[in-house]
Amino acid sequence: MPYRILGYRDIPNSIAKKILEEYLSKLHAVDVVAEPARSALEYLQIVSKCDPEKAEELIEKLQLMKLKDITIALILNICPSTLDELRMLLAFETVTPEETELNKILDLVKEYCG
Repeated sequence: MPYRILGYRDIPNSIAKKILEEYLSKLHAVDVVAEPARSALEYLQIVSKCDPEKAEELIEKLQLMKLKDITIALILNICPSTLDELRMLLAFETVTPEETELNKILDLVKEYCG
Protein backbone atom coordinates (compact mmCIF):
# COMPACT_ATOMS: atom_id res chain seq x y z
CA MET A 1 0.00 0.00 0.00
CA PRO A 2 1.61 3.31 -1.03
CA TYR A 3 1.86 6.15 1.45
CA ARG A 4 0.43 9.60 0.80
CA ILE A 5 2.12 12.78 1.89
CA LEU A 6 -0.47 14.75 3.81
CA GLY A 7 1.67 17.78 4.53
CA TYR A 8 5.18 19.10 4.65
CA ARG A 9 6.99 21.12 7.28
CA ASP A 10 10.67 21.75 7.96
CA ILE A 11 11.63 20.19 11.29
CA PRO A 12 14.96 19.83 13.10
CA ASN A 13 16.75 16.51 13.42
CA SER A 14 15.78 16.03 17.06
CA ILE A 15 12.05 16.19 16.24
CA ALA A 16 12.52 13.86 13.25
CA LYS A 17 14.32 11.44 15.59
CA LYS A 18 11.40 11.51 18.04
CA ILE A 19 8.89 10.87 15.22
CA LEU A 20 10.94 7.95 13.86
CA GLU A 21 11.31 6.42 17.33
CA GLU A 22 7.53 6.48 17.78
CA TYR A 23 6.98 5.08 14.27
CA LEU A 24 9.47 2.24 14.75
CA SER A 25 8.04 1.31 18.15
CA LYS A 26 4.60 0.93 16.52
CA LEU A 27 6.08 -1.21 13.75
CA HIS A 28 7.98 -3.31 16.27
CA ALA A 29 4.70 -4.09 18.03
CA VAL A 30 3.40 -5.77 14.85
CA ASP A 31 6.74 -7.37 13.88
CA VAL A 32 7.39 -5.25 10.80
CA VAL A 33 10.98 -4.43 9.86
CA ALA A 34 11.54 -1.01 8.29
CA GLU A 35 15.25 -0.99 7.55
CA PRO A 36 15.37 2.45 5.84
CA ALA A 37 13.61 4.02 8.83
CA ARG A 38 15.95 2.21 11.22
CA SER A 39 19.00 3.48 9.29
CA ALA A 40 17.62 7.01 9.33
CA LEU A 41 17.08 6.77 13.09
CA GLU A 42 20.68 5.62 13.64
CA TYR A 43 21.89 8.65 11.68
CA LEU A 44 19.62 11.03 13.62
CA GLN A 45 20.84 9.60 16.94
CA ILE A 46 24.36 10.60 15.92
CA VAL A 47 23.65 14.09 14.55
CA SER A 48 20.86 15.34 16.85
CA LYS A 49 22.24 18.03 19.14
CA CYS A 50 19.17 18.88 21.20
CA ASP A 51 16.68 17.00 23.36
CA PRO A 52 13.30 16.74 21.50
CA GLU A 53 11.28 18.27 24.34
CA LYS A 54 13.67 21.19 24.71
CA ALA A 55 13.74 21.55 20.92
CA GLU A 56 9.96 21.93 20.87
CA GLU A 57 10.18 24.69 23.50
CA LEU A 58 12.92 26.45 21.57
CA ILE A 59 10.91 26.18 18.34
CA GLU A 60 8.03 28.00 20.02
CA LYS A 61 10.33 30.80 21.20
CA LEU A 62 11.96 31.17 17.79
CA GLN A 63 8.56 31.23 16.06
CA LEU A 64 7.65 34.20 18.27
CA MET A 65 10.65 35.95 16.70
CA LYS A 66 8.98 35.48 13.30
CA LEU A 67 11.66 33.15 11.90
CA LYS A 68 10.75 30.75 9.10
CA ASP A 69 10.46 27.02 9.85
CA ILE A 70 13.45 26.21 7.66
CA THR A 71 15.61 28.74 9.52
CA ILE A 72 14.49 27.35 12.86
CA ALA A 73 15.33 23.81 11.72
CA LEU A 74 18.78 24.94 10.59
CA ILE A 75 19.41 26.70 13.90
CA LEU A 76 18.48 23.61 15.90
CA ASN A 77 20.47 21.29 13.64
CA ILE A 78 23.65 23.38 13.69
CA CYS A 79 23.36 24.99 17.16
CA PRO A 80 25.46 28.04 16.26
CA SER A 81 27.61 29.57 18.97
CA THR A 82 28.76 32.77 17.24
CA LEU A 83 27.04 35.59 15.40
CA ASP A 84 28.85 34.68 12.17
CA GLU A 85 27.64 31.08 12.36
CA LEU A 86 24.10 32.26 13.04
CA ARG A 87 24.12 34.79 10.20
CA MET A 88 25.02 32.02 7.75
CA LEU A 89 21.80 30.21 8.70
CA LEU A 90 19.55 33.20 7.97
CA ALA A 91 19.70 32.86 4.17
CA PHE A 92 15.98 32.09 3.91
CA GLU A 93 14.90 35.15 5.89
CA THR A 94 13.78 38.20 3.96
CA VAL A 95 14.85 40.51 6.80
CA THR A 96 17.89 39.86 8.96
CA PRO A 97 17.16 40.45 12.65
CA GLU A 98 19.07 43.13 14.54
CA GLU A 99 22.22 42.14 16.42
CA THR A 100 20.40 42.24 19.77
CA GLU A 101 17.87 39.72 18.42
CA LEU A 102 20.68 37.55 17.07
CA ASN A 103 22.38 37.55 20.47
CA LYS A 104 19.06 36.59 22.06
CA ILE A 105 18.80 33.64 19.62
CA LEU A 106 22.31 32.52 20.52
CA ASP A 107 21.46 32.73 24.23
CA LEU A 108 18.32 30.63 23.66
CA VAL A 109 20.29 28.02 21.70
CA LYS A 110 22.86 27.82 24.48
CA GLU A 111 20.11 27.54 27.12
CA TYR A 112 18.07 24.83 25.38
CA CYS A 113 20.69 22.87 23.43
CA GLY A 114 23.97 23.77 25.12
